[in-house]
Amino acid sequence: MPVDRERSVVFGEAVELYESARPGYPEQLVTEALAYAPAGPVLEVGAGTGKATTVFATRGVDLTCIEPDARMAAALAAKCPGVRVESGIFEDYVPDRRFALVYSAQAWHWVDPDRRWDLAHAALAPSGALALFWNHYLVTDPGLRAALAEVAHRRGVTSYSLHQDEVNLRERPPHPLAGDPRFTDLDERFYTRTEWYGTDRYLDLGRTISAYRILDPGVREEVLREQADLLGDGVDMTFTTDLTLARRAG
Repeated sequence: MPVDRERSVVFGEAVELYESARPGYPEQLVTEALAYAPAGPVLEVGAGTGKATTVFATRGVDLTCIEPDARMAAALAAKCPGVRVESGIFEDYVPDRRFALVYSAQAWHWVDPDRRWDLAHAALAPSGALALFWNHYLVTDPGLRAALAEVAHRRGVTSYSLHQDEVNLRERPPHPLAGDPRFTDLDERFYTRTEWYGTDRYLDLGRTISAYRILDPGVREEVLREQADLLGDGVDMTFTTDLTLARRAG
């Protein structure tokens, strides 16, 4: 399936909300990704406002970030002045060196599926590491989750949403890299935590998700108002972060 380029840059319409409402990533994940990779320069694909960038940057790595939306790239550059920011898409990026680690947080699905693995392989130094990770958002209470989902589905929210069914981490198809001879040492890890979201922050989180952003603004706000009636003061959110690691063979 080709990448929906228009949908991939809707996040730039909500830079401040993205920064304030989106969860970050576990420190342990960053520690383990850097330990898995050899020493050397690091490349981030689809950096956004720097929800992952800031954690890697504090570790003192030589970090280059690619971000397709100019508004997000500007926010990232202001937030992380010591990081090299390239505005554009990974498919058009021409590396001036090979990287010890290429990582992508919540953005790998926006890279052309017919080219993404070739591009990663070409950007990596021999034995360099690829780290791909995602946050899955889950309303902890199953009854409330179902009620929020009913509102969203009835009002036309499609695909990924805040109230998805519980992620099953044990029943997944083989990873695309499992049979790729260019990569080795495939490793999948998971990190889970619970965080309280006040109602306003939960609604702002919805406003940063593409399935909500592509709605007509009036419809989007109607959906969120109806969901707010179900939330009271707020909601416990369970965040599961998936991490896939692989190493360039040779």
